[in-house]
Amino acid sequence: MKSSELRAIRKDWLIRHHRYSFCRFDSFNYDILHNIMYLYRPGKNHGEKYNDCIIMADTETSKEVPGTVCKNYVVAWTVSIRAFGMNIVTLYGQKPSDFIKCINQIMLAMRGDMTVIYFHNMSYDYVFLRKFMFREWGTPIHQLNVKPHYPLFIQFANGLVFKDSLILAQRGLEKWAKDMDVEHQKAVGAWDYEAKRNQSCTFTDQEKTYIEHDTLAGVECLQKTMDVLNKRIYSMPFTATGIPRENVQKLAAKNRGRDAFKKIVPKYETQEKLENAFHGGYTHNNRHYIERIIDGKKDGRLIYAYDFASSYPFCMLAYKYPMERFMPFENCKPDFILANADEYAYLFKLILIKPKLKDDFIPMPALQKSKCVKTVNAIEDNGRILCAAYAEIYLNEIDLEVIMQQYDHQGALCVEVEYAMKDYLPKWFTDYIYQCFVDKTMLKGGDPVAYSIAKSKLNSLYGMCVQKPVKALIEENYQTGDFKVNDDKDPAELYQEYVNRYTSVLPYQWGVWVTSYAFRNLFRLGDCAGVWLYSDTDSCYGQEWDTEKIAAYNEECKRMLTERGYGAVHFNGREYWLGIAELDGVYENFISVGAKRYAVRYADTKENQDDGVAGKLKITVAGVPKKGAACLKDDLHYFHAGFIFDGLTTGKKQHTYFFEEDITTDPEGNERGDSIDLSPADYKLDSVRSVDWETIFYEDIEVQSYEEDDIL
Repeated sequence: MKSSELRAIRKDWLIRHHRYSFCRFDSFNYDILHNIMYLYRPGKNHGEKYNDCIIMADTETSKEVPGTVCKNYVVAWTVSIRAFGMNIVTLYGQKPSDFIKCINQIMLAMRGDMTVIYFHNMSYDYVFLRKFMFREWGTPIHQLNVKPHYPLFIQFANGLVFKDSLILAQRGLEKWAKDMDVEHQKAVGAWDYEAKRNQSCTFTDQEKTYIEHDTLAGVECLQKTMDVLNKRIYSMPFTATGIPRENVQKLAAKNRGRDAFKKIVPKYETQEKLENAFHGGYTHNNRHYIERIIDGKKDGRLIYAYDFASSYPFCMLAYKYPMERFMPFENCKPDFILANADEYAYLFKLILIKPKLKDDFIPMPALQKSKCVKTVNAIEDNGRILCAAYAEIYLNEIDLEVIMQQYDHQGALCVEVEYAMKDYLPKWFTDYIYQCFVDKTMLKGGDPVAYSIAKSKLNSLYGMCVQKPVKALIEENYQTGDFKVNDDKDPAELYQEYVNRYTSVLPYQWGVWVTSYAFRNLFRLGDCAGVWLYSDTDSCYGQEWDTEKIAAYNEECKRMLTERGYGAVHFNGREYWLGIAELDGVYENFISVGAKRYAVRYADTKENQDDGVAGKLKITVAGVPKKGAACLKDDLHYFHAGFIFDGLTTGKKQHTYFFEEDITTDPEGNERGDSIDLSPADYKLDSVRSVDWETIFYEDIEVQSYEEDDIL
């Protein structure tokens, strides 16, 4: 009998003889799971049989003493199983040892060798269960950690594979379930996290619904994701970036992308310089307006925010990139590089003697101190250099253009120079980027699942280009729970392994140039504001905008795209373009105390009224959830250095880890292992004040290895 025929028979039997149930793990007939099929994982060195079902698990915990930082313990857990496109069962229990028993029974009932189980934020649940897992199954045979205390997947010798769905979904379960429009939504508010419980307590119907829906929503979200991606349980990507990676690799295989990669992939020494030159999005505030409430309503100058539509994808389509292997070049002056920047990409270290902003009123200094390999007597503005006696920094020609526009100096030299011919990214890759933009645009307001996936794909394409070839190997000490970086291997050897890997098709330097182009575009947009108040990667807040300059900028973007064969996407009577600057918000008040620390009040406009936000406050404070705006009590005067955003209001949590020597049972009968305490964490708002512009330099400068005549 064919597998498809057997599958149909078993599915039909389950439909006729089984009904989904929510029940205790020890009252379920596990024989039902005999009907679940298994799948062979194809490919060389594989052949394992994966149980063809979607499983998600979750734990709920209680505090020893509510309202304090203390050891926690598991008081409830659930496991939902979905197969044949239907929910089979949600099992629940209370003791961690019973969770292990439940998983063992599930595995015994199914016929495959490998069983995949998801947690949504495995970094939390794993800590509570790890000692019970090790006691029963031994320590993991494979584990990948993206950072300490954050495992991406864990595999045991018995065929159990635990994965984290949070890093795949890139959003909390509540939002994921809403975005996916699944049948069972997270039952927010049905569980009192401050109530003290024991592993022998009885749950109310409301509490049962809460724990049931957590994992049911999870398996339904995973099902929809798998269906849209046309994936099997063994081939699901680990992360959001992994969603489009396979498509890119297939396209590269069809278009000799691997051969092109091998021709331009840099040597390890060049790769090190590329990583030094790479920078993230530019985020900064105008130092002249620190801790000042801008009252746009009072002075008749409302604050407008403009942002770019898909800034990074636009840069990948519109501009030229290094398209050959970098070659060494002689030391030269910045003017030489800028004169040849249209045809050649340059990677180099810039040496500046006494750099200083040309004008104290330049609101957004470009020179980033943290990226400098050396500075002397640097005067900073929120991490950006206003002036210095001396600075060294790795750059490319795009960053150099912005810096030379802003800074005067008494000497400048580009050393360790390498160059490569520029050209557009390969058509097979840019066509795919554009198609992802088309898909996202056309799906907006339609199928929520397809739209969510399409948006994730578009946003992930840039990230694929800037993943470091040599990643830190973070290992867990299974005895203590500590994590350490294993640096035993030579990074140059690890880099060569990356180069030799057949799946390596996107060179890192492309991502470096993407951020530089976006950086330059942000400054072009900011120059359209009469008063540039704040900038954040792809958006600018300001007053007195020159809309004609913005329109001219947008027309230039459209021209560049059209010449590359990528026009507007027409949908619902509107044109959608990559890269153009669009109005994103209108505000009557604005205040900032530093990068990623600002607050606004929406203006009383018709658009804001229609959206229900007119007159409301909005905050952006790194580390504080948006709902922290309530702490301000509708008064922006509270937004100042020293203000406390209280954790109870914001929902911000502090993580405290407790690792024990062994499993114990407390006097109330609760099984305990390791734990994490999540307690409300207050956040104190700090400020970045401007500094004395006329600070005098005292330290003498000595530049070794370079002739003075070359620098001055």
